[in-house]
Amino acid sequence: MRVSAADLRESEAVLNPSARAWFRALPRDVQWHGLHVMHDLQHAGVDRPEVWAAALLHDAGKAVGPSGPLVRAFIVLARHLAPDWSTRRSQLDYRRARGIDRVLAIAYQHPQIAAEKAAECGCDPVTIDLIRRHQDRSGAETDPLLQVFQQIDDQN
Repeated sequence: MRVSAADLRESEAVLNPSARAWFRALPRDVQWHGLHVMHDLQHAGVDRPEVWAAALLHDAGKAVGPSGPLVRAFIVLARHLAPDWSTRRSQLDYRRARGIDRVLAIAYQHPQIAAEKAAECGCDPVTIDLIRRHQDRSGAETDPLLQVFQQIDDQN
């Protein structure tokens, strides 16, 4: 996953200075994913910079913990093979949890983690809301923008 200098310049055109610094500090896989979601939203006709900013930052909460393909595989398997056990970890304080508990707590809470950081960075309320709700399937049927955002995120 390569993020080019042109990609970073493109993200800088969308993000405010605090959010730019945060985005640049993210792991490359999170940057790459955010850029792809933003590009696909643009191709789908979404012409709103605050939505593009949400695309860039929506998974940034994952960066507070370990990442990589093995971690992602573990999360997917835990949710599929032990859903009750896995879901219980969603209620843990990710800052205090350790080991597997921390990995799963962050996986479940990353939208809220990222939304809080986006608010600290002074992002637009629409950006913060989309980040916070990007995995909440309960409201998507009444929010066309969230529905498109989730569909494109799922495809990436």
